Amino acid sequence: MQGVTFGMVGLAAMIETIIIAAFKAGLPVALASYALTWWALRNDYLDSVVDIDELEKQIKQQSKDKKNRKKADPVHNKWLAFGGGFYGVVALLTYLVIELGEILDFFLQFESISAFFSKLSFSMFIELIIDAFMNFILAIAWPWYWLGDIAGQHIWVWFAVAYGGYWAGTRLALRHHMERGEKGDN
Repeated sequence: MQGVTFGMVGLAAMIETIIIAAFKAGLPVALASYALTWWALRNDYLDSVVDIDELEKQIKQQSKDKKNRKKADPVHNKWLAFGGGFYGVVALLTYLVIELGEILDFFLQFESISAFFSKLSFSMFIELIIDAFMNFILAIAWPWYWLGDIAGQHIWVWFAVAYGGYWAGTRLALRHHMERGEKGDN
């Protein structure tokens, strides 16, 4: 009887992990992958594609083509700089989380606007550029960045849920793009 109770506790912990991962990883990755894919298709950064495999091939080609990548908008360019696809979506989200947190901390350190302007200097801009580069490196290594937050027995669940979010968001964007293309509403 004790084995059954222990099994139920393990199952409950896994279900709890799945629910938390769905909100903290799956949903943000799904929304970001939908937005990035939809935007890329809408603005003709990608040729007409019909499935995720074809989409990922084009993204991989674009991420290697620096000349073509510079024609894209800054967000799409950053996604491609991170490698595009699932890895690029999570890296971009990681970069945004890190950067937004640091920008908020940066501005909160000043007591007033006049204190900000009095500290404004060339070295401050250099420091911000170096911090942005370091954050880029952290974002590329996103699995290690997030492992501290998701430590536990069911780490694989977080990655599976995040990839499921990527797949669902990308699939939905492809479907919406194809439906609009059939209606002629690009």
